[in-house]
Amino acid sequence: MFDEQRAVPWWWWLVAFVIIVPTVEAIVVLGPEMTTQAGWLAGGITLAITVAAITFALIALSSVGVTVRPEGLLAGKTLLPTSAIGQIRSLDAVTARQVLGQQARADAHLSIRPWIKTAIQIEVVDSVDTTPYWVVATRRPAELIGVLHTLRSVNLGDAALPTGSMNVAEPMTMNRAEQ
Repeated sequence: MFDEQRAVPWWWWLVAFVIIVPTVEAIVVLGPEMTTQAGWLAGGITLAITVAAITFALIALSSVGVTVRPEGLLAGKTLLPTSAIGQIRSLDAVTARQVLGQQARADAHLSIRPWIKTAIQIEVVDSVDTTPYWVVATRRPAELIGVLHTLRSVNLGDAALPTGSMNVAEPMTMNRAEQ
């Protein structure tokens, strides 16, 4: 259906290298003399720990994906059931910044990554769930919206599903009392 790994940009790995080199160099310069075995050991341990920590952090940041399954939208480890998917709209970089900034609601579910500028906003139509909407960062918003509409129409038999023609200038501010 749909699967997107939201990996960090390649240049983040270059930045990580720029961090690793001075860190190891500082230990080598400020640590024990490098002509001894203790000096080489300190430099090697520092290099190994720094590389492992930064690699772990970058891989962890890249591991949270977006997947559409028959049971719903999976963003990270959180599932939005198909039955709870309401109106969906695509957010360009400017609109996403507004929705995540000035128009943000504290009770919204956010699955965002700072290096991905586009997203989709999904209205939650579940009487039990108090979350008004989800914002999910994606590099392929049109494709994700299409897959979610197809999923809803197949699983729920909704022939008259909203097509994403919402006014993107208007914030999605459905309150539970309005539903």
